Amino acid sequence: MGTEKLTMTPVDELKYQNELIRTGDVLPLGRMQKISIGPSAAYTPPAGDAYIAKFGRIIDLRDRFLPIAKSRDGSMILVTAPLRDLEGRVSLPDLPDPGWTPAPPSREEILGRQEIDKVSGKEVTIPYTDLARIAPRMIPQRLEDRTNEVLEGTGGKILVFQPVLRMTFQPELEGRLVGTAWWIECKFNPVNKTHCALLIDRSTGETHFFGGCYEVCAPGGE
Repeated sequence: MGTEKLTMTPVDELKYQNELIRTGDVLPLGRMQKISIGPSAAYTPPAGDAYIAKFGRIIDLRDRFLPIAKSRDGSMILVTAPLRDLEGRVSLPDLPDPGWTPAPPSREEILGRQEIDKVSGKEVTIPYTDLARIAPRMIPQRLEDRTNEVLEGTGGKILVFQPVLRMTFQPELEGRLVGTAWWIECKFNPVNKTHCALLIDRSTGETHFFGGCYEVCAPGGE
């Protein structure tokens, strides 16, 4: 578990985090998969977002994992790469619509497809599934739909998400990624009276966690 350095201003800490990342003076944790954000009086869920309505305010990185590390004193969780898609845009991947259900299967899918076997020359029944039918409908996952506010004094660039409750990640142990998911519990820091906040620069994708305190957890206390 770690707490923030009380001698630093918020600006100082973000600069310090960037310096640790730049120099590689960090302890790798693994690849971040999901971030759960709790309720806040400053946040109003968007109308019509089926994913948020069902699961709450979650950032799901899906196949765009972000590498994370911690400072050597354990006081900071660091995101060591920017949040960008394959085209370099600061964005999140689309998500399956939780309210979607596939259309009923066609007769061909139920009975199979009739084809001539090239070896025997006889007609055979081949199992068939219409992949387009079972592909889930996707809905956009927007940063702006999940943020509390824009950080003052940043020209509208820095989006704030708080309070962060939990991060799920694939751990890196002895230089190798393992299959079991671990998580980081984010808690209120009674010393400096801060909750954990996620900060994302929507022009560059630079990402930080700030405030609160942390506990890295493993299944069965590994």
